[in-house]
Amino acid sequence: MLAICVRCGNVKRDPSARCPVCGFRPQASMDKAKSLILSTAYEVDGEYRGKAREELISIAQAIGQGHPYAFDEAEVRAVVTYAERVLAVPTKRLVLDGLRWLLPPVLALVAVYVVLFWNK
Repeated sequence: MLAICVRCGNVKRDPSARCPVCGFRPQASMDKAKSLILSTAYEVDGEYRGKAREELISIAQAIGQGHPYAFDEAEVRAVVTYAERVLAVPTKRLVLDGLRWLLPPVLALVAVYVVLFWNK
């Protein structure tokens, strides 16, 4: 993973990590969204929306030279809205959806185990 510090342009591994150069750590929703946009982790609903590594490196160099990146404010707001929707999903629904996906394969494995090893 590659991420760019939105303050100083330093390359880091995680968009939410503290920058080892300037110490900036995105905490506000808008800063988190901007940090995500300037990373290879930028996906929305499973669709990759990020930039190529080469473009991110070029953006990092520009920021490092004192040229802040011009974020599309509508895109930043859309990322914040998406994150709020994801975080609003109730825990109960997450658990039920997880069980719906995990229970059939687990039951199939148990059935295979019983058939193969029951009479041994």
